[in-house]
Amino acid sequence: MPHTRPDLGSPASYSFPKPQRVSVGGGTVVAVDLPGQNLASLRLVHPHGGAAEPLDAMGVSVLTSEVLEDGPEGNSSLAPALERHGAEWVSRVTWDGFITGLDVPVNRLGDAVRLFADAVRRPALAADDVVRRRDQLLERFWLEAASASTLAMRCLGGQLFTGRYATPLSGGPVRLADVTPETVARYHNDFVASVAGTLVVVGDLRGVDLEALGKTVFGDVASTPEPELTAPAPPPGELPRLLIVDRPGSVQSALVIAHRAPSRSQVDLPRAEGISEVLGGMFTSRLNMELRERLGYTYGAGSRFDLRRDSGVFLASTQVEADTTAHSVTSSLEQITGLRESGVTEDELASVRESNIVGLPVTYSTARAIAGALVDIVVHDLPDDHVDRNRAGYERLTRADLDSAAVEYLHPEEAVVVVVGDAERLRQPLTDIGVGPVEVRSPESLWS
Repeated sequence: MPHTRPDLGSPASYSFPKPQRVSVGGGTVVAVDLPGQNLASLRLVHPHGGAAEPLDAMGVSVLTSEVLEDGPEGNSSLAPALERHGAEWVSRVTWDGFITGLDVPVNRLGDAVRLFADAVRRPALAADDVVRRRDQLLERFWLEAASASTLAMRCLGGQLFTGRYATPLSGGPVRLADVTPETVARYHNDFVASVAGTLVVVGDLRGVDLEALGKTVFGDVASTPEPELTAPAPPPGELPRLLIVDRPGSVQSALVIAHRAPSRSQVDLPRAEGISEVLGGMFTSRLNMELRERLGYTYGAGSRFDLRRDSGVFLASTQVEADTTAHSVTSSLEQITGLRESGVTEDELASVRESNIVGLPVTYSTARAIAGALVDIVVHDLPDDHVDRNRAGYERLTRADLDSAAVEYLHPEEAVVVVVGDAERLRQPLTDIGVGPVEVRSPESLWS
């Protein structure tokens, strides 16, 4: 007998679990108990990321993060030691945070955390390990920059900011080369080893002594100081403008249209991210429908906000055939301008609301995902019910909210356009569209 497909019911309402906070010495443990979740996620958050680096040591935080993987004994000793407990090391650096952690079976949490604390507070930081990791990062920089889209993204900082943000998070190929083992040791002591931070723990925590866990990780180090916030200045130059990063012979172009945005605390997230999704965050977005579906120039186009503690960036990006580059730029700018002038449709509003509400139970179905949300809450000093507030913001979102967001947050008149491609082929067409002055640079000259 044929079977009929069951009707879809109404999506279930989702509430983010309420975290428990425990003060331990100079630090704080933020924990969520998930019964039955036997793989725990532990994250230690220090609030000094790449933005806090001195200009004569750019890239030191990323390098320090890499060197911590060599462990207390040095020479890549950490991973095999953790494997004996079924644990996996986690380490990453953002502009606003230095995050280390473990994913570990709950029944091995105690032993793994003792090893973790040694790795974070008392690493070997052997000079040979530092130099080896630095050389690997330098090699990786250019390997990754072989991707035109990656190179385009790394160019944005120098077009939008002066100061630390003008150089990539990893320090770039020139600045990172100047970071010495002594610089790493000093950074680690000042911003990691001697600062408690905030410990995030998520999993089945029955029988887990959170205070003992905090004492193991924090020891007797000082509490975490408040980061100093200073809005970075823009570089001189006319806006809008275009930068061509020359890749002779390239048959494709990677292009990014970007401008400065407010900081995370200054942005109404549902409105800002909602209008970004209408423009380029969904398959049915304006940019994708125009550049992919109607013109056939690309496999996909997107847009997003990169919101930091003291500033932000809005960007739209795609990759196209070289001969369509100039028209792709003007078409993208027309889509942004049209969205500001005409606003969104009811269908676009419905898609934004649905995409940010219906999938929440799946989005936060793992300890790792909930730990990631808590890290975001800690780094940006958000309320513990931030996810629920954000969901409620999407639930009450209106067309008027998104229409005003387009005017408030999208500014094509302040944009820089970065194009990575064949300058000889692109310079005249990009000059002819009259968006702004055109500059040509080689990749090697960008961070010298």
